[in-house]
Amino acid sequence: MSKQQGSASGVQSTDAFEWEVYHNSETNIFELSKKLPEDLVASLAREVILRVASRTVAAAVARPVSQEELLAFSTALASDSPKSAAQIIAAEREAGRPAEDIYVNLLAPAARQLGDMWNSDHITFAQVTVGSGRIFAIMRSMRHMFETSAPAEEPAVIFASVPGETHTLGVRMAADFFRTDGWNISLLIGLSHDDLLAEIAQISSRMVGLSFSGEHSLEALSQLIVALHICAPHLSIVICGQEVEDFRPVLELMGVDGIAVTMEDARAHFTRLSQDKT
Repeated sequence: MSKQQGSASGVQSTDAFEWEVYHNSETNIFELSKKLPEDLVASLAREVILRVASRTVAAAVARPVSQEELLAFSTALASDSPKSAAQIIAAEREAGRPAEDIYVNLLAPAARQLGDMWNSDHITFAQVTVGSGRIFAIMRSMRHMFETSAPAEEPAVIFASVPGETHTLGVRMAADFFRTDGWNISLLIGLSHDDLLAEIAQISSRMVGLSFSGEHSLEALSQLIVALHICAPHLSIVICGQEVEDFRPVLELMGVDGIAVTMEDARAHFTRLSQDKT
C-alpha cells in the first residue's frame, strides 16, 4: 500500500505517476517483443492479463468506472497512441484516486476485457501484446506507491530456483554462501509457478535472487519476472547464474534490478539494494 493516497486537490510528488518510468518500460517491452519468439511473447501477454485481471483486493471505489469509460480505456491501451491510456491513469492520480483503487477497479477489469476481446478475435495478437505491455508499463510506473518496509526479523533475501529447474545446486550454494556471510536467507526450490508466487507473497523480504541456468529456463524465468513485477511490485529482483551474461540484453529489458554471474556480483547487488531500501 502506498505511503500516501493523495487527495482531491492533487497527489504528492512521491505518489505521482512517473512518466519517465512508464516511457522506459513501454519502450523496453516493445524492444523485448522483437527479441523473443512469438509464442513466448504471447505467454507473457497472457501472464500480464491473468495476474492483473485476478486482482480482487478490496478497495474503496473513489468513483465507479462505467462500461463506456472502461471500453475507452481498453481501446486506448491497444491503440496506436503510446500515451493515451497512461494519460487517463495520470489524470486519475492527479485527481486523487488511490493507487490500489486504480489497480483493482480500472486496470484489472481492463485486463479482463482485453483478454475477452483477444479470445473472441475482436483484437489482434499485436494489439493485445501492445495493450498488455502498456498495462505492465503503467504498473511499473506506479511501483513506488507500493513500497513497504520489511520487519528486521524477516529474511533479508529470498533465493529461488526457476519453476521446472532441476539443477538447484547453484542456488543452494548461493544461499549457504550468503548465510555464512551473515545474511538472513529464505530458500525456495522445486516449486511450481503459482506455488512460488504464493510462497514469496508470504515472506516480507524486499529482495529476491532468481537462479537461471540457461535458455531452457528462459520462458519460465520471463513469466516469473512479469508476475513478480505485478504481484509484488516492492520486490527488487536479481538474476543469478553462470549463463546470465549471454542473456543480459533480454534480461535488462525485463526491468530486473541486477544481473550476477558470481557470488561476489550477487553480494554487491544485494548490498547496494539493501542500502537503497533503507
